[in-house]
Amino acid sequence: MTRTGGLKLPEGRYLGSVTGLQVTPDGHVWVLHIASIMEWGPVEGTKDPAARLPAVCEFDADGNYVQGWGGPDWLPREDGLQQWPKQEETISFDGDGNVWVFGANTEYDHALQKFCPDGKLLLRIGRFGRKGSDDTPDLLGCPTDAWHDVARREVYVTDGYTNHRVAVFNSDTGEFLRSWGAYGKPPRPADGAARETFNNPVHAVSLGPEGHLYICDRKNDRVQVFDAVGREDAQFIREIEVNRPSPFGTCFNLAFTPGGEFMVINDGNNSNLDVVDVAAWKHVQTFRPPFSDGIGMEGTVHKIATDAAGNLLLARTSIGIIKLRYEGLHPA
Repeated sequence: MTRTGGLKLPEGRYLGSVTGLQVTPDGHVWVLHIASIMEWGPVEGTKDPAARLPAVCEFDADGNYVQGWGGPDWLPREDGLQQWPKQEETISFDGDGNVWVFGANTEYDHALQKFCPDGKLLLRIGRFGRKGSDDTPDLLGCPTDAWHDVARREVYVTDGYTNHRVAVFNSDTGEFLRSWGAYGKPPRPADGAARETFNNPVHAVSLGPEGHLYICDRKNDRVQVFDAVGREDAQFIREIEVNRPSPFGTCFNLAFTPGGEFMVINDGNNSNLDVVDVAAWKHVQTFRPPFSDGIGMEGTVHKIATDAAGNLLLARTSIGIIKLRYEGLHPA
């Protein structure tokens, strides 16, 4: 077996640039990586295309490889178009155990797809190769992430790399329900008053410990918080900024410690992790975790997650591997 950051890969196989990461309640680690041959930096092992693992990989709680599926030829083409992202972006799990897959190619990946854990397609929202606007209910603008209200059968989608909104759909039928932009206002493209709108990309969504939705407005360098779950009108609550120079923005995504006391914001391009005291709503620490492999935090950290024990997991695209570190968070 080949090890990469605590994950045990099948002998002779390797991961490409890792962009998606999720820890499920059973402790399994699910990874999404770029399945096509598009290198952003060094990767482990052979560069033989046939040796690259499928786009979606599941590892058990001990790091053993369980299964993999997905990739450009996973689904039948429609009208000559592949029905898989041209550039994998992230994965999201709902409370029913389904896997949602997103892409990041701004010319093509205008759909999100819901799969069974074994890779069977259940639902597609949007259309590959056909871009929508902030005003098109049934078309998307390169969506990036989702949070799932399983009880109400609703999925909250950050939309996205070309649009400027959070859009809500029925998670069984894909029917459009409602949407909102920055500060709870109607979504619209960024203009001269860019701070009044979401910028591109609207990159991630997480449920906070109090039941509010946290939206990463990446290139506006901020996280906005909304009382929106089950509401027809999203109410803006507060925001926090990460003011640090970055051509790609500072708020890639975030994770909460198990008790919800702290929020960790991933400044992926600068390789910084910013810790926020949720109750006090203030920054308490910025750090770069050390790594024993000597690689450090070089390269974009695209996705972070915490497990049930409070350990922090990081997916690094440019390095092409995923690192797991079980040292916990101890803000000063």
